[in-house]
Amino acid sequence: MRRVVRSRTYVSQLKDLLDQGIERFGIAVVEKKLALIDHTLEVFPAQHPKAKQPDRMLGLRVYPVSDTPFMVLYDFSEAELRAHFIFHKSACLEDLDPNSADW
Repeated sequence: MRRVVRSRTYVSQLKDLLDQGIERFGIAVVEKKLALIDHTLEVFPAQHPKAKQPDRMLGLRVYPVSDTPFMVLYDFSEAELRAHFIFHKSACLEDLDPNSADW
């Protein structure tokens, strides 16, 4: 089974997004969303990484996480699903440098 590896950029972005959620929705809601994101990555994209086509401009695949306001940008190999970034689904990715993730 493919393991999920998260970039330091992804971890930092997720922390910032969840911190914003704590202020607005409370810790219990945020903990549920975090568990849902982690579970979703392990269950679907890690097992079916080709389900999403690579974005033409970024070369990364974009996976909107159901029941959350987030999307994960990833690539993969036979051994790993690499989560590069996580953004709010309404974020503009136009200026994103796909090579800017810190590992």
